[in-house]
Amino acid sequence: MSFDQLKKETKHGVTYPVYLLHGEESYLIDEAAELLERHLLQEHEKAFDQQILYGMDCNARYVLEQLQLFPMIAARRVVFIREAQQMDDLKDLEAYVLKPAPTSILVICHKGKSMDKRLKLYDALKKNAFILAADALKDKDVLPWLMQTAANLNLKLDPDAGEAMIELIGPEVSLLHPELSKLAISHAGGERISKTDILDAIGLSREYNVFELQTALETGDVMKTLRIGTRMADQKGYSIIPLIALLYGFYSRMYIVKSLGAVSDTAIGEAIGNKSPFFIKKNKDAARHYSMETLEKCLSWLHVYDMKSKGWEYSGGDDRALTIELLDKLLFPDQFPAFTTQ
Repeated sequence: MSFDQLKKETKHGVTYPVYLLHGEESYLIDEAAELLERHLLQEHEKAFDQQILYGMDCNARYVLEQLQLFPMIAARRVVFIREAQQMDDLKDLEAYVLKPAPTSILVICHKGKSMDKRLKLYDALKKNAFILAADALKDKDVLPWLMQTAANLNLKLDPDAGEAMIELIGPEVSLLHPELSKLAISHAGGERISKTDILDAIGLSREYNVFELQTALETGDVMKTLRIGTRMADQKGYSIIPLIALLYGFYSRMYIVKSLGAVSDTAIGEAIGNKSPFFIKKNKDAARHYSMETLEKCLSWLHVYDMKSKGWEYSGGDDRALTIELLDKLLFPDQFPAFTTQ
């Protein structure tokens, strides 16, 4: 079932003895759990009849004990298992799910991936539970989701502004929604949000942002790299430290992709911590421009300039100069001697 269906039924007071919220999109699972937490019990009932457990810290026996307790002041007792994928004996709840207590509600939050549908527990859940599949959105569905969510927040977001958000931030719901929430605050007056507004709010500009800088670096475009780098460094309040962190992540992912060799996109997604096809393709394409040795040198120089930015062997305090030096090393890593502490 869908998140919209869950909201609709919850609003009308429809409840289930068990809820399974599972899938790759952790943000949607958290949203669904918070929705249930707001509506299943009144605020004054929660201290007495709501129990929040974590998979790493509990077992099936303890969960069952909590579910068998009678509610103190509410009509039902509500037990949440957050991070249920970390619970070793989760499958042992099968018998309970088949015959749940009439005075309790169990909410299972299973993140990272969907629950194994071959389990007997899942068969039991299909009979008695509301199941929300929080799957990662397909690339083609991200923009429609973004536009609908913006509308729900009373934001008048232009379609090309939505496309710019996805391009700058990525297609992950967990990253996009916080930015929409910020826009809901900054544009509470209901004014239309254009692509330019997005670029001003999230990136420096379409031409001068860290994503364009990464593209210029990987293609070896010297003039564009230095132009973007100096433009970024000239911004008021600029600090090189966040840039180093972003670039270190960029080169680290390329290094991981390169070291894996010929493996499936699924394996790559798991290794780099993002299973989005868009993100995987972007990193695979970038990695093709480098050898392992060159990536190792780039990572080494990023480490050096991270130390310099924090005062090691550098007292100038000029982040602009450091930025130009670093970009020079990343553009021509093979032309500089290997760094040593001697």
